[in-house]
Amino acid sequence: MEVKSAEDKAYKAIIRLILEQKYPPGSSLVEAQLAEDLGMSRTPIRSALRRLTTDGFLENPFNRSCRVPKISRKDLEKLFNLRLLMESHAAHEAAINASDERKEEFEQLIEKERESYYTGDKNLYEINQQIHFGIANLSDNPYLAGAIKPLFWRSELYVFFFDTFYVSNERKPLLRDPDKSRSHREHKELIRAIFSRAPEDAREIMKTHILSTRKMLTTNASFQKGFKEM
Repeated sequence: MEVKSAEDKAYKAIIRLILEQKYPPGSSLVEAQLAEDLGMSRTPIRSALRRLTTDGFLENPFNRSCRVPKISRKDLEKLFNLRLLMESHAAHEAAINASDERKEEFEQLIEKERESYYTGDKNLYEINQQIHFGIANLSDNPYLAGAIKPLFWRSELYVFFFDTFYVSNERKPLLRDPDKSRSHREHKELIRAIFSRAPEDAREIMKTHILSTRKMLTTNASFQKGFKEM
């Protein structure tokens, strides 16, 4: 249990370093340096890096040191086009298969998300992950849920570097009002459609959600500059 706890701590700490842009896309993550920076032994760091690579958040080319994947407009388009297909289907199936007993769980996630906007808690990504993975699991199709996970994690790189919740620019300040967040509103609509047993509505809302996220990222000023700020 102690080893697992240390691994989880390292896992979240490495994500936070990337979220805070300490390691930009394309940079390597060296076990020894991470262990020194985080004040941890190399064993949990190694396990956390392995997990993050399996999740699709990091890469391990040629079985060497891990690195943060490079990002590009073309890569983003491929990711979000596939998410569009798979997650909209997952939302449709979730509305068919979800049990009423799960409704309160998702409503609590929506409330936690709302609170995170007000407080500026950058662990918002964890709530977003729980909502999307939770919907995928509600589809009752483990193959679909398993395929969605690495796509979601890879797209989180774009969120960390271009979403105005995490990064402000000259045109858009940091977003701290949940009522002004299109993503938050769409999450609420999704949960409502799923537990109202409206599969076609759930499918269309998820499509809208993926497309609006993609649009928000690609219209960000720093994205438009071709990643020159990194």
